Amino acid sequence: MTTAQTVYPRGKVAGMYPALDTRREEAYVDFVEDARNFLLHAQQRPIGDYSRRLLQEAGLPDSPDGATTRRSMELLMQEPTLKTFYRLKRSLQESFWNALLRSYGGRRETLLAALDAAEARGPGTLQYDPGYQPPDYTKVDIHLQPGGYSGEPLAGFLYDFGLKVFMGGAADKDFVAVNAARAAGVPADGQVHRILDLGCSAGATTTALKRQHPGAEVTGIDVSAAMLRYAHLRAIEQDVEVHFRQMPAESLRFADGHFDMVLAMLLFHEVPATVGRRIVEEAFRVLRPGGTFSVLDFSGDRERDLYSMFFAEMDAADNGEPYLPGYVHSNVEEVMREVGFEMQPYDPRAALTRGRIGIKPAN
Repeated sequence: MTTAQTVYPRGKVAGMYPALDTRREEAYVDFVEDARNFLLHAQQRPIGDYSRRLLQEAGLPDSPDGATTRRSMELLMQEPTLKTFYRLKRSLQESFWNALLRSYGGRRETLLAALDAAEARGPGTLQYDPGYQPPDYTKVDIHLQPGGYSGEPLAGFLYDFGLKVFMGGAADKDFVAVNAARAAGVPADGQVHRILDLGCSAGATTTALKRQHPGAEVTGIDVSAAMLRYAHLRAIEQDVEVHFRQMPAESLRFADGHFDMVLAMLLFHEVPATVGRRIVEEAFRVLRPGGTFSVLDFSGDRERDLYSMFFAEMDAADNGEPYLPGYVHSNVEEVMREVGFEMQPYDPRAALTRGRIGIKPAN
């Protein structure tokens, strides 16, 4: 049995995602995706307006400091409508993860064997250490994903389809990854020989970077062997030559000035702020003079209003985002300047689509 027949017995969904084992499972996950879209998009603005009115009526200062944010949580989570909203939000997320784990987990040994068989295949290469212990800060169930990114051998399968659901269909056909690759800053001299994708997870952005810059050597790094094994399989199924390496973004095993471009897609809000600074320093080190560092992530703003910080804290609690509040209290673009990058004009409203781009000075 070939790898393709093993991994995709029912074909692919919305691009590269392996279909679930039965149509019944897919229909259920489709329902959860549609329910989340309705809940998070159609209702998000009125929920926000209602919450802000309650905070104003309670006389809480519109200051997002820690004490005031805790008071806002105590107040708002006593309101039945809001309690129901956030309970549904979490329950829907738990539901789709459980469905994915039940489906892919039903053929666990077959999928693991397919990952094993793919390791020696190309194009591209895969390097990881079976005995590697990821940093302690990674050992959380990010996004409520069962086992997190590193603790479940099928993490790549779960994450890839989970992203489709989590993004409400916006990631179908790797649209988010393709957009990120297009948005990544290119050096002014146009010379792009080597590109690094930090925290590459399932590898969609890594392969998109290779397609955007076919003449470049593209490398994706991540701490999770499970993610990298799946990312490699995903890339060879598309016949895209990229290279995956296991290492933390804050401790890169590359020479100084090795890369022309470095990209961090949705990475910084998943790590503690102290680790984020080390990542910026490492990106600066491995870039050549004139090289670019592109960060696509949520906007960080110490001055955001009280409701926005309340929402961030609730997301941390109900979406497995323990480092999000610290991230939004910081400004990664300020850290990039402090480390030495020359920053391009940045629009916080386009943080996820055009991002922040820093250039390593020539001297």
